[in-house]
Amino acid sequence: GNPSEFKESLECTSCTMCCNAQGDCHPQEKTEIENLNIRIESYTVKSYTEFTYVFFACIAVIFLSVFLILFAVDRCKNYHLSTQDMKQLRDQDQKCALGALGEDSVYQFFMGKSFVGWVFALAIIAFQIAMLFEFVKAAEVDLSNDNVDLQYTWRCPRDRVDCDNTADLNWRGWTVFAVLMGTHLLKDVVNGIKLIFLSSKQRHPRHDRLRLFIGGLLLSTVALFTMFVSAIYNKAIATSNTEVIINSVVILFITDTDEKLYGVLMAISSKWVATMSLDTPNDNVSQVHELKSENSTLQNQVNELTSQVGDMKTQTEKLRQEIKEMKEMMKANGVKSASRSPSKRLSGASVEEERLPVRVVGGTAGTSYNYNTMDPNAPEEKEELYSYDTLC
Repeated sequence: GNPSEFKESLECTSCTMCCNAQGDCHPQEKTEIENLNIRIESYTVKSYTEFTYVFFACIAVIFLSVFLILFAVDRCKNYHLSTQDMKQLRDQDQKCALGALGEDSVYQFFMGKSFVGWVFALAIIAFQIAMLFEFVKAAEVDLSNDNVDLQYTWRCPRDRVDCDNTADLNWRGWTVFAVLMGTHLLKDVVNGIKLIFLSSKQRHPRHDRLRLFIGGLLLSTVALFTMFVSAIYNKAIATSNTEVIINSVVILFITDTDEKLYGVLMAISSKWVATMSLDTPNDNVSQVHELKSENSTLQNQVNELTSQVGDMKTQTEKLRQEIKEMKEMMKANGVKSASRSPSKRLSGASVEEERLPVRVVGGTAGTSYNYNTMDPNAPEEKEELYSYDTLC
Protein backbone atom coordinates (compact mmCIF):
# COMPACT_ATOMS: atom_id res chain seq x y z
CA GLY A 1 0.00 0.00 0.00
CA ASN A 2 0.92 3.68 -0.10
CA PRO A 3 2.96 5.20 1.31
CA SER A 4 5.36 2.32 0.92
CA GLU A 5 8.79 1.68 2.45
CA PHE A 6 9.98 0.54 -0.96
CA LYS A 7 10.45 2.46 -4.17
CA GLU A 8 7.67 0.47 -5.74
CA SER A 9 4.78 -0.97 -3.77
CA LEU A 10 4.71 -4.70 -3.30
CA GLU A 11 1.86 -6.59 -4.89
CA CYS A 12 0.24 -9.65 -3.34
CA THR A 13 -2.70 -10.99 -5.28
CA SER A 14 -3.52 -13.66 -2.70
CA CYS A 15 -3.53 -11.29 0.31
CA THR A 16 -6.82 -10.20 1.88
CA MET A 17 -5.36 -6.98 3.34
CA CYS A 18 -2.95 -4.45 1.87
CA CYS A 19 -1.04 -2.35 4.43
CA ASN A 20 1.21 0.68 4.02
CA ALA A 21 4.34 1.77 5.84
CA GLN A 22 2.27 3.47 8.57
CA GLY A 23 0.52 0.23 9.51
CA ASP A 24 -2.82 1.26 8.03
CA CYS A 25 -4.56 -1.34 5.90
CA HIS A 26 -7.31 -1.68 3.32
CA PRO A 27 -9.18 -4.81 2.23
CA GLN A 28 -7.99 -6.15 -1.09
CA GLU A 29 -11.29 -7.03 -2.70
CA LYS A 30 -13.37 -6.27 -5.75
CA THR A 31 -14.86 -2.81 -6.00
CA GLU A 32 -18.57 -2.13 -6.52
CA ILE A 33 -17.92 -1.46 -10.19
CA GLU A 34 -16.18 -4.79 -10.64
CA ASN A 35 -19.04 -6.55 -8.87
CA LEU A 36 -21.49 -5.05 -11.37
CA ASN A 37 -19.65 -6.98 -14.08
CA ILE A 38 -20.45 -4.44 -16.81
CA ARG A 39 -19.22 -5.79 -20.13
CA ILE A 40 -18.95 -3.87 -23.37
CA GLU A 41 -18.40 -6.53 -26.01
CA SER A 42 -15.40 -8.40 -24.63
CA TYR A 43 -14.22 -5.61 -22.31
CA THR A 44 -15.18 -5.45 -18.63
CA VAL A 45 -15.52 -2.09 -16.88
CA LYS A 46 -13.28 -2.15 -13.81
CA SER A 47 -12.78 1.43 -12.58
CA TYR A 48 -14.87 4.46 -11.71
CA THR A 49 -13.27 6.39 -14.56
CA GLU A 50 -14.41 3.84 -17.10
CA PHE A 51 -17.83 3.65 -15.51
CA THR A 52 -18.22 7.43 -15.86
CA TYR A 53 -18.44 7.12 -19.65
CA VAL A 54 -21.05 4.41 -19.28
CA PHE A 55 -22.90 6.69 -16.85
CA PHE A 56 -23.03 9.56 -19.35
CA ALA A 57 -24.14 7.23 -22.15
CA CYS A 58 -26.96 5.81 -20.03
CA ILE A 59 -28.26 9.28 -19.14
CA ALA A 60 -28.22 10.36 -22.79
CA VAL A 61 -30.05 7.22 -23.94
CA ILE A 62 -32.67 7.48 -21.18
CA PHE A 63 -33.43 11.14 -21.80
CA LEU A 64 -33.52 10.66 -25.56
CA SER A 65 -35.93 7.77 -25.15
CA VAL A 66 -38.15 9.87 -22.88
CA PHE A 67 -38.12 12.68 -25.43
CA LEU A 68 -39.10 10.38 -28.30
CA ILE A 69 -41.95 8.86 -26.29
CA LEU A 70 -43.30 12.25 -25.24
CA PHE A 71 -42.93 13.59 -28.78
CA ALA A 72 -44.88 10.65 -30.20
CA VAL A 73 -47.65 11.10 -27.61
CA ASP A 74 -47.88 14.82 -28.30
CA ARG A 75 -48.02 14.23 -32.02
CA CYS A 76 -50.99 11.89 -31.64
CA LYS A 77 -52.97 14.56 -29.84
CA ASN A 78 -55.27 16.68 -31.98
CA TYR A 79 -55.03 20.26 -30.80
CA HIS A 80 -57.71 22.76 -31.74
CA LEU A 81 -56.14 26.00 -30.56
CA SER A 82 -56.13 29.41 -32.13
CA THR A 83 -52.92 31.15 -33.10
CA GLN A 84 -53.27 33.48 -30.12
CA ASP A 85 -53.71 30.55 -27.71
CA MET A 86 -50.66 28.78 -29.15
CA LYS A 87 -48.63 31.94 -28.73
CA GLN A 88 -49.71 32.28 -25.10
CA LEU A 89 -48.71 28.67 -24.44
CA ARG A 90 -45.29 29.24 -26.03
CA ASP A 91 -44.78 32.34 -23.88
CA GLN A 92 -45.71 30.38 -20.76
CA ASP A 93 -43.31 27.60 -21.75
CA GLN A 94 -40.48 30.09 -22.22
CA LYS A 95 -41.07 31.57 -18.78
CA CYS A 96 -41.16 28.06 -17.30
CA ALA A 97 -37.93 27.11 -19.08
CA LEU A 98 -36.19 30.28 -17.93
CA GLY A 99 -37.20 29.58 -14.34
CA ALA A 100 -36.00 25.98 -14.64
CA LEU A 101 -32.57 26.95 -15.97
CA GLY A 102 -32.23 29.76 -13.45
CA GLU A 103 -32.59 33.48 -14.06
CA ASP A 104 -29.34 34.10 -12.14
CA SER A 105 -27.33 31.42 -13.96
CA VAL A 106 -25.44 31.32 -17.25
CA TYR A 107 -27.52 28.23 -18.03
CA GLN A 108 -30.26 30.63 -19.17
CA PHE A 109 -28.10 31.43 -22.20
CA PHE A 110 -29.21 28.07 -23.62
CA MET A 111 -32.59 29.72 -24.30
CA GLY A 112 -31.04 32.52 -26.32
CA LYS A 113 -29.49 32.54 -29.76
CA SER A 114 -26.32 34.41 -28.89
CA PHE A 115 -23.18 32.48 -29.91
CA VAL A 116 -21.19 34.09 -27.09
CA GLY A 117 -23.89 33.15 -24.59
CA TRP A 118 -23.77 29.52 -25.69
CA VAL A 119 -19.96 29.56 -25.39
CA PHE A 120 -20.22 30.73 -21.77
CA ALA A 121 -22.90 28.16 -20.94
CA LEU A 122 -21.06 25.23 -22.53
CA ALA A 123 -17.74 26.36 -21.05
CA ILE A 124 -19.11 26.36 -17.49
CA ILE A 125 -20.68 22.92 -18.06
CA ALA A 126 -17.33 21.60 -19.29
CA PHE A 127 -15.56 23.18 -16.31
CA GLN A 128 -17.95 21.62 -13.80
CA ILE A 129 -17.68 18.15 -15.35
CA ALA A 130 -13.88 18.43 -15.53
CA MET A 131 -13.67 19.41 -11.86
CA LEU A 132 -15.96 16.58 -10.83
CA PHE A 133 -13.95 14.16 -12.92
CA GLU A 134 -10.90 14.94 -10.76
CA PHE A 135 -12.81 13.61 -7.75
CA VAL A 136 -13.65 10.47 -9.72
CA LYS A 137 -9.98 9.77 -10.36
CA ALA A 138 -9.12 10.52 -6.70
CA ALA A 139 -11.74 8.02 -5.54
CA GLU A 140 -10.25 5.08 -7.47
CA VAL A 141 -9.45 2.04 -5.39
CA ASP A 142 -5.90 1.57 -6.66
CA LEU A 143 -3.66 0.55 -3.79
CA SER A 144 -0.48 0.98 -5.80
CA ASN A 145 -1.27 4.52 -7.03
CA ASP A 146 0.07 7.46 -5.03
CA ASN A 147 -2.34 9.93 -6.70
CA VAL A 148 -5.54 8.55 -5.20
CA ASP A 149 -7.06 9.85 -1.95
CA LEU A 150 -8.12 6.43 -0.69
CA GLN A 151 -8.07 6.22 3.10
CA TYR A 152 -6.70 3.11 4.84
CA THR A 153 -9.10 2.70 7.75
CA TRP A 154 -8.18 -0.80 8.92
CA ARG A 155 -5.61 -1.72 11.55
CA CYS A 156 -3.99 -5.16 11.67
CA PRO A 157 -1.92 -5.56 14.88
CA ARG A 158 0.97 -8.01 14.55
CA ASP A 159 -0.11 -9.85 17.68
CA ARG A 160 -3.61 -10.53 16.36
CA VAL A 161 -5.09 -12.46 13.48
CA ASP A 162 -8.12 -10.25 12.99
CA CYS A 163 -8.12 -6.64 11.70
CA ASP A 164 -10.28 -3.78 12.98
CA ASN A 165 -12.02 -1.02 11.01
CA THR A 166 -11.27 2.32 12.69
CA ALA A 167 -13.68 4.40 10.59
CA ASP A 168 -16.43 6.20 12.55
CA LEU A 169 -18.71 6.76 9.56
CA ASN A 170 -22.19 5.34 10.16
CA TRP A 171 -25.77 5.60 8.91
CA ARG A 172 -26.25 9.08 10.41
CA GLY A 173 -23.49 10.45 8.24
CA TRP A 174 -24.96 8.90 5.10
CA THR A 175 -28.40 10.25 6.04
CA VAL A 176 -27.01 13.78 6.24
CA PHE A 177 -25.26 13.16 2.92
CA ALA A 178 -28.54 12.09 1.27
CA VAL A 179 -30.37 15.14 2.61
CA LEU A 180 -27.67 17.50 1.35
CA MET A 181 -27.63 15.94 -2.10
CA GLY A 182 -31.40 15.83 -2.36
CA THR A 183 -32.08 19.40 -1.28
CA HIS A 184 -29.39 20.85 -3.54
CA LEU A 185 -29.57 18.69 -6.66
CA LEU A 186 -33.01 17.10 -7.01
CA LYS A 187 -34.40 20.47 -8.09
CA ASP A 188 -32.03 20.53 -11.07
CA VAL A 189 -32.96 16.98 -12.02
CA VAL A 190 -36.68 17.80 -11.92
CA ASN A 191 -36.18 21.04 -13.86
CA GLY A 192 -34.16 19.17 -16.46
CA ILE A 193 -37.01 16.69 -16.91
CA LYS A 194 -39.41 19.62 -17.29
CA LEU A 195 -37.28 21.02 -20.11
CA ILE A 196 -37.25 17.63 -21.83
CA PHE A 197 -41.04 17.56 -21.53
CA LEU A 198 -41.36 21.05 -23.04
CA SER A 199 -38.97 20.15 -25.86
CA SER A 200 -41.40 17.42 -27.00
CA LYS A 201 -44.22 19.90 -27.69
CA GLN A 202 -44.93 20.50 -31.37
CA ARG A 203 -46.11 24.04 -30.69
CA HIS A 204 -42.45 25.06 -30.48
CA PRO A 205 -40.27 25.56 -33.57
CA ARG A 206 -37.61 22.94 -34.18
CA HIS A 207 -34.70 25.13 -33.07
CA ASP A 208 -36.52 26.00 -29.81
CA ARG A 209 -37.13 22.31 -29.11
CA LEU A 210 -33.43 21.61 -29.67
CA ARG A 211 -32.41 24.33 -27.21
CA LEU A 212 -34.85 23.05 -24.61
CA PHE A 213 -33.62 19.47 -25.00
CA ILE A 214 -29.93 20.39 -24.75
CA GLY A 215 -30.55 22.62 -21.72
CA GLY A 216 -32.58 19.93 -19.93
CA LEU A 217 -30.11 17.15 -20.74
CA LEU A 218 -27.05 19.07 -19.52
CA LEU A 219 -28.80 20.43 -16.43
CA SER A 220 -29.87 16.97 -15.28
CA THR A 221 -26.58 15.35 -16.28
CA VAL A 222 -24.49 17.70 -14.13
CA ALA A 223 -26.81 17.19 -11.14
CA LEU A 224 -26.84 13.38 -11.43
CA PHE A 225 -23.08 13.25 -12.02
CA THR A 226 -22.53 15.36 -8.90
CA MET A 227 -24.54 12.87 -6.85
CA PHE A 228 -22.52 9.97 -8.26
CA VAL A 229 -19.18 11.66 -7.64
CA SER A 230 -20.10 12.67 -4.09
CA ALA A 231 -21.13 9.11 -3.23
CA ILE A 232 -18.00 7.37 -4.50
CA TYR A 233 -15.61 10.02 -3.17
CA ASN A 234 -17.07 9.96 0.33
CA LYS A 235 -17.00 6.18 0.33
CA ALA A 236 -13.32 6.26 -0.60
CA ILE A 237 -11.99 8.85 1.85
CA ALA A 238 -14.61 9.75 4.50
CA THR A 239 -13.82 8.20 7.87
CA SER A 240 -16.34 10.11 10.00
CA ASN A 241 -19.74 11.76 9.73
CA THR A 242 -18.24 15.26 9.75
CA GLU A 243 -15.92 14.39 6.87
CA VAL A 244 -18.92 13.33 4.79
CA ILE A 245 -20.52 16.74 5.35
CA ILE A 246 -17.31 18.63 4.56
CA ASN A 247 -16.64 16.67 1.39
CA SER A 248 -20.24 17.05 0.21
CA VAL A 249 -20.24 20.83 0.72
CA VAL A 250 -16.97 21.19 -1.21
CA ILE A 251 -18.31 19.19 -4.16
CA LEU A 252 -21.64 21.05 -4.12
CA PHE A 253 -19.78 24.33 -4.34
CA ILE A 254 -18.64 23.32 -7.84
CA THR A 255 -22.26 23.25 -8.98
CA ASP A 256 -22.64 26.92 -7.99
CA THR A 257 -19.98 28.16 -10.39
CA ASP A 258 -22.61 28.86 -13.07
CA GLU A 259 -24.29 31.39 -10.77
CA LYS A 260 -20.93 32.89 -9.75
CA LEU A 261 -19.96 33.39 -13.39
CA TYR A 262 -23.31 35.03 -14.09
CA GLY A 263 -22.67 37.45 -11.23
CA VAL A 264 -19.26 38.32 -12.69
CA LEU A 265 -20.76 38.97 -16.14
CA MET A 266 -23.50 41.14 -14.62
CA ALA A 267 -20.85 43.15 -12.78
CA ILE A 268 -18.96 43.70 -16.05
CA SER A 269 -22.00 44.78 -18.11
CA SER A 270 -25.66 44.02 -17.49
CA LYS A 271 -26.56 45.26 -20.99
CA TRP A 272 -24.11 42.78 -22.51
CA VAL A 273 -25.68 39.98 -20.48
CA ALA A 274 -29.12 41.06 -21.71
CA THR A 275 -28.02 40.56 -25.33
CA MET A 276 -27.22 36.91 -24.55
CA SER A 277 -30.42 36.18 -22.65
CA LEU A 278 -33.87 35.20 -23.83
CA ASP A 279 -35.94 37.80 -25.75
CA THR A 280 -33.17 40.33 -26.33
CA PRO A 281 -33.53 43.40 -28.57
CA ASN A 282 -31.03 41.92 -31.03
CA ASP A 283 -32.80 38.58 -31.08
CA ASN A 284 -36.48 39.37 -31.23
CA VAL A 285 -37.99 37.71 -34.25
CA SER A 286 -41.02 36.45 -32.36
CA GLN A 287 -41.73 39.91 -30.94
CA VAL A 288 -41.47 41.44 -34.41
CA HIS A 289 -44.15 39.06 -35.66
CA GLU A 290 -46.25 39.86 -32.61
CA LEU A 291 -45.97 43.61 -33.18
CA LYS A 292 -46.86 43.17 -36.84
CA SER A 293 -49.97 41.25 -35.86
CA GLU A 294 -50.96 43.91 -33.33
CA ASN A 295 -50.30 46.64 -35.90
CA SER A 296 -52.59 44.90 -38.39
CA THR A 297 -55.34 44.64 -35.76
CA LEU A 298 -55.00 48.31 -34.88
CA GLN A 299 -55.09 49.25 -38.56
CA ASN A 300 -58.37 47.38 -38.97
CA GLN A 301 -59.79 49.19 -35.97
CA VAL A 302 -58.70 52.53 -37.41
CA ASN A 303 -60.38 51.73 -40.71
CA GLU A 304 -63.56 50.78 -38.88
CA LEU A 305 -63.53 54.02 -36.90
CA THR A 306 -62.92 56.00 -40.09
CA SER A 307 -65.96 54.38 -41.65
CA GLN A 308 -68.04 55.22 -38.58
CA VAL A 309 -66.88 58.84 -38.70
CA GLY A 310 -67.92 59.00 -42.36
CA ASP A 311 -71.38 57.68 -41.48
CA MET A 312 -71.70 60.22 -38.70
CA LYS A 313 -70.78 63.04 -41.09
CA THR A 314 -73.52 61.85 -43.44
CA GLN A 315 -76.02 61.83 -40.59
CA THR A 316 -74.86 65.30 -39.58
CA GLU A 317 -75.55 66.65 -43.05
CA LYS A 318 -79.00 65.08 -43.02
CA LEU A 319 -79.80 66.67 -39.66
CA ARG A 320 -78.62 70.04 -40.89
CA GLN A 321 -80.87 69.71 -43.94
CA GLU A 322 -83.82 68.77 -41.75
CA ILE A 323 -83.24 71.82 -39.54
CA LYS A 324 -83.08 74.03 -42.59
CA GLU A 325 -86.36 72.61 -43.88
CA MET A 326 -87.97 73.09 -40.47
CA LYS A 327 -86.92 76.75 -40.43
CA GLU A 328 -88.37 77.29 -43.89
CA MET A 329 -91.60 75.58 -42.83
CA MET A 330 -91.82 77.79 -39.76
CA LYS A 331 -91.32 80.92 -41.85
CA ALA A 332 -93.87 79.75 -44.42
CA ASN A 333 -96.52 79.32 -41.71
CA GLY A 334 -95.66 82.58 -39.94
CA VAL A 335 -94.13 80.97 -36.87
CA LYS A 336 -92.26 83.41 -34.66
CA SER A 337 -89.64 81.93 -32.44
CA ALA A 338 -88.52 83.49 -29.25
CA SER A 339 -84.98 82.98 -30.40
CA ARG A 340 -84.26 83.83 -34.01
CA SER A 341 -81.07 81.88 -34.25
CA PRO A 342 -80.64 78.86 -32.04
CA SER A 343 -77.09 78.57 -30.85
CA LYS A 344 -75.02 75.79 -32.42
CA ARG A 345 -71.87 74.40 -30.91
CA LEU A 346 -69.97 71.61 -32.56
CA SER A 347 -68.20 69.27 -30.18
CA GLY A 348 -67.09 66.02 -31.91
CA ALA A 349 -70.07 63.84 -32.84
CA SER A 350 -72.28 64.55 -29.80
CA VAL A 351 -75.50 66.51 -29.97
CA GLU A 352 -76.39 68.96 -27.20
CA GLU A 353 -80.07 69.46 -26.65
CA GLU A 354 -81.35 72.99 -26.34
CA ARG A 355 -84.85 74.00 -25.55
CA LEU A 356 -86.19 76.84 -27.72
CA PRO A 357 -89.30 78.66 -26.45
CA VAL A 358 -91.79 78.83 -29.34
CA ARG A 359 -95.31 80.25 -29.27
CA VAL A 360 -97.37 79.34 -32.26
CA VAL A 361 -99.38 82.22 -33.70
CA GLY A 362 -100.63 82.96 -37.14
CA GLY A 363 -102.94 81.20 -39.56
CA THR A 364 -106.40 82.53 -40.01
CA ALA A 365 -107.81 85.14 -37.71
CA GLY A 366 -108.44 83.90 -34.23
CA THR A 367 -106.83 80.53 -35.01
CA SER A 368 -103.64 79.18 -33.45
CA TYR A 369 -101.63 76.24 -34.78
CA ASN A 370 -100.20 73.39 -32.80
CA TYR A 371 -96.54 73.16 -33.87
CA ASN A 372 -96.35 69.39 -33.43
CA THR A 373 -99.24 68.70 -35.82
CA MET A 374 -99.68 72.00 -37.67
CA ASP A 375 -103.41 71.29 -37.37
CA PRO A 376 -105.66 74.37 -37.04
CA ASN A 377 -108.32 72.24 -35.28
CA ALA A 378 -105.95 71.20 -32.55
CA PRO A 379 -106.47 72.94 -29.19
CA GLU A 380 -104.40 76.00 -28.66
CA GLU A 381 -101.46 75.58 -26.32
CA LYS A 382 -100.62 78.98 -24.99
CA GLU A 383 -97.10 79.81 -23.99
CA GLU A 384 -96.04 76.11 -24.32
CA LEU A 385 -92.35 75.36 -24.77
CA TYR A 386 -91.27 73.03 -27.53
CA SER A 387 -87.85 71.46 -27.93
CA TYR A 388 -85.78 69.73 -30.61
CA ASP A 389 -82.21 68.56 -30.88
CA THR A 390 -79.61 70.81 -32.38
CA LEU A 391 -76.09 69.76 -33.48
CA CYS A 392 -73.16 70.58 -31.29
